[in-house]
Amino acid sequence: MRILEIIQKYSLPVHAPGIDLESVTIDSVASIEKAGPNQIGFFTAMEYAPLLTQSKASALIVREPVSTFAGVQLIHKDPQFIFAKLALEFYKVDHGPLGIHADAFIDPSVKIGRDVRIHRGVHIESGSEIADGVVLYPGVYIGKNCKVGQGTVLHPNVVLYFGTIIGHSCLIHAGSVIGADGFGFSVSGEEICKIPQTGIVRIGNHVEFGALCTVDRAANQETVVHDFCKFDDHVHIAHNCEIGQSTMFSAQVGIAGSTSIGEWTLIGGQSGVADHLKLPPRVRVGSKSGVITQLKEPGTYAGFPAIPVNEWKRNLVYVRRIKSMDETIKALEKRLAKLEAKS
Repeated sequence: MRILEIIQKYSLPVHAPGIDLESVTIDSVASIEKAGPNQIGFFTAMEYAPLLTQSKASALIVREPVSTFAGVQLIHKDPQFIFAKLALEFYKVDHGPLGIHADAFIDPSVKIGRDVRIHRGVHIESGSEIADGVVLYPGVYIGKNCKVGQGTVLHPNVVLYFGTIIGHSCLIHAGSVIGADGFGFSVSGEEICKIPQTGIVRIGNHVEFGALCTVDRAANQETVVHDFCKFDDHVHIAHNCEIGQSTMFSAQVGIAGSTSIGEWTLIGGQSGVADHLKLPPRVRVGSKSGVITQLKEPGTYAGFPAIPVNEWKRNLVYVRRIKSMDETIKALEKRLAKLEAKS
């Protein structure tokens, strides 16, 4: 790809004194310390500044021009973002040959689009629809009356229970299960009765799940994950939840039933959100936190129970002082006891 194509496509200002841009081509991306000729990297952290004079990269994406790099400099407020965009262009995943493997089981009623890749051992039940360009890796199971949108990729052993709807351009990694029963039970005395989970799961467009994620079907109606959500491995979303657009969860996040998460919410690893809560948009929750009460406004929260992060930090200071405060109190108690004994 010619550097001029990149400049034009992303509308990037250029700093390249004395360089003939017509002659510069980019074949791949690389980190700043490893980039060589015909490669592009990005520079944001000053800790990497000493590498600039030695870099052999043909181009770098930077926030502002740097005097110590001799190659082409493309200017953007978020260099890593443009770097990621370019990486997607240069790195194309090989999903295998077009067509349907002879060892796949597909019910005759299933509707199959064009240019699909359905590998050995895939099993698709009746009434389901597979759109154009879908990739189904070995061991994928798709239950009755499911829909998988255009260009979606399901990696090995992904399971879609009956009625699950997946939007277009989604990516679901190995072992994830979408549409299993929600955790619904009624208890009376010493008897536990299962509550039938009769709803479905609806996943929007451009959603990505890591490996071994689970999304439970609704007790009734729908569990919904909106467009552009991104989830790390081992994320669990319980029944009747609604996850707002562009939300991101790190590994081992758990969302309890009937909770609504606002758009652009970020939740750190091993955090949990209790049931029947409604989080506003643009909330950030620190790792290992527990949201067990209503959060009323956007902001950053941490701890258990999750509170505004500055308050949580102040509390940590107090906790660290407990030992010295306890020693001081004990010393004062001893002095007081001596004074009382003398009086």
